[in-house]
Amino acid sequence: MTMKHVTERAIFLQAIEEDRPEDREAYLKSACGDDERLRAAVDALLAGHDAPAKLLDNPIGRGPGLDASLPPASPSRCDHVGMTIGPYQLMEQIGEGGFGLVFVAQQQRPVRRKVALKIVKPGMGSKEVIARFEAERQAVAMMDHPHIAQVFDAGVTDDGRPFFVMELVRGVPITEFCDNHKLDVQARLKLFCDVCSAVHHAHQKGVIHRDIKPSNVMVTLHDDRPVVKVIDFGVAKAIGQNLTDKTIYTRFFSMVGTPLYMSPEQAEMSGLDVDTRSDIYSLGVLMYELLVGDTPFDRTRLDSAGYDELRRIIREEEPPKPSTRLSTLGVEPSTVAATRQTSPHRLSTSVRGDLDWIVMKALAKDRNRRYESAAAMSDDVQRHLMQQPIEARPPTWSYQLSRFAVRNRVALVTISLVSLSMIVATGVSLWQMREAMEERDQKNRALQEIEQFAAKVTLANSLIASAQTHATSGQTEAAIADFDRAVAQQPSYYLPWVARAQFRTRMQQWEQAADDYSKAIALDAPVDTPQWWGTSSLLRLTGREQAFADLVQRLDQRVQSEQPIRDWEFVRNCVTCPSDLSAESLATLDDFAEYWLAEHQGRRPGGRGRPPRDRLGRPSQIAPPPPPVCRYIMGLVCYRAAQYEDAIYYLEYAAEDRHWPAVCLTDAPLALCYQAIGREQAARQALQRSRETIERLDTELNPLADSPWFDEVELRVLYREAQQSAASR
Repeated sequence: MTMKHVTERAIFLQAIEEDRPEDREAYLKSACGDDERLRAAVDALLAGHDAPAKLLDNPIGRGPGLDASLPPASPSRCDHVGMTIGPYQLMEQIGEGGFGLVFVAQQQRPVRRKVALKIVKPGMGSKEVIARFEAERQAVAMMDHPHIAQVFDAGVTDDGRPFFVMELVRGVPITEFCDNHKLDVQARLKLFCDVCSAVHHAHQKGVIHRDIKPSNVMVTLHDDRPVVKVIDFGVAKAIGQNLTDKTIYTRFFSMVGTPLYMSPEQAEMSGLDVDTRSDIYSLGVLMYELLVGDTPFDRTRLDSAGYDELRRIIREEEPPKPSTRLSTLGVEPSTVAATRQTSPHRLSTSVRGDLDWIVMKALAKDRNRRYESAAAMSDDVQRHLMQQPIEARPPTWSYQLSRFAVRNRVALVTISLVSLSMIVATGVSLWQMREAMEERDQKNRALQEIEQFAAKVTLANSLIASAQTHATSGQTEAAIADFDRAVAQQPSYYLPWVARAQFRTRMQQWEQAADDYSKAIALDAPVDTPQWWGTSSLLRLTGREQAFADLVQRLDQRVQSEQPIRDWEFVRNCVTCPSDLSAESLATLDDFAEYWLAEHQGRRPGGRGRPPRDRLGRPSQIAPPPPPVCRYIMGLVCYRAAQYEDAIYYLEYAAEDRHWPAVCLTDAPLALCYQAIGREQAARQALQRSRETIERLDTELNPLADSPWFDEVELRVLYREAQQSAASR
């Protein structure tokens, strides 16, 4: 056989696969070009192909060439609509393939239903056509899967043409369905997993589809839920077995399938070298189109390419990644994104990364690098949907270099003559290019960072515990060293700063403690815990105005939240210093303090005024009196709320308890209250008492030696406030 005949046969076999006349004509123009003799020879083959003949009269191989297997005549076309085949009446034609016709048929018995009936075209009498048709019939009949059209019946018509009856799928191609319903990327991937499941089932039954494309993957709605149906196993190939007792002779120079979805090994035109991984490639193209709205290779370019050029593109050229393809589409990116209910930027971001690698693994030229099965590909998609690490990995630089070598043999021979240093430099450059394209595994890196943070926090907590042990035993220097190491170990964690600040307050290192508390506030530490009692006074005393303002804002937010207030010292921290605490917060604190005092004195909450007194004017002992510090705090609350008479009452009431070590705290706020109501003499006396207390703080007669550290700080802050108020009058 001459190469010319080979070309004629190859073009002829591809042309008969085109369903529509205009598609066939476009293909013939691109394949034959200006070669009129070649076009005439192919037209003759097509004319013979369309002529009728008795089934199996002219088997392939009889005579010198393909012409001997084709019938010579061309009678009129048979009208099938209305024909009855067994219990089936043909109603309308809904499809036409290279060798078969598909009809909607009404089944009369044993049940009445509409079915799809596929039958060999009139005049398609070669052994190969009949064998391929029966192969499809047998392939579909072998499978039982919810996403593969079910076969109901099969037989032979009176004129000897095989037919089979299958489930009528009233749907649209999967890409059209997704665009019409504007499914997002996740919904499209879930449908794609159903397609993978159907293809995997076919592979398990020993059948390769070989023509997976949107028009062969239909989607229909069942109870408002989309259901995938894979159809048309017309070019299916059995794996390791004969589907029928007739031999299907796969021509050495025939290309079976649709070029846009065809694997490189199919483009080799050697059907003996096609296995299930060819379908994996086609699934990759289908997923590519579902994601970006177009196929990896441009349709217009393939349509205009010659036959050999088309095969070269499929076999050698690397397609762009889906995320890259989005930027080179002929339509507006916003149009593609709108059909996926997202924006162009978000669509590109969602495709870049995992989905790029999944698709490109399926589209690998070397089938050994593709997924081993459709189920494996589906599992990787499912892992992506569940935000788990995928199995697909980016190709190595050595693989990219091997593909580069295949496409540039002559250039590499020339490059090989260059010095070794140039070869090494080229290899390093390619490796760096690939490394630049690879994305770091963010999930693993985040997990590693979390583990490192947890380890540092654990070590910091251990150092804090050690420091507190040293501090308790009086080992001050060892305690300071451990606190410093804890802060250095985890400087972005607030707890080491708070722990060191507490230690420094006990050492009366006010400035250093204020710095540590300020840092903890900047790290968003919670400020309603006992570690923070007295902090507002400390920050005000040391002039940390910004930290003080931030603390007051945080305290104000805490008061206005729905969380209950349970600690007097928290209230004290809020009202010790002049601040921007809101009126609502002050009212809330007042309600808390009044309620507690009323309950403790046996009075109904909400009743403002003094507790009951006996006939001598002393407070009635209905219940034990509240601790003097609570009365003192209540007095501060009333003073900040400008309720001066009530404030004076509670402060004087607290001062009556001479057993309270910190009774001297009441003098400065009493001076402020007396000044506010014009009792100047009483104000001066109270201020003088407060001044005398401060003078004794650094002596052996320190009145607050047995009190918490913040009593002294608070005394100094309130005295300074009272002194400034007196000076301004």
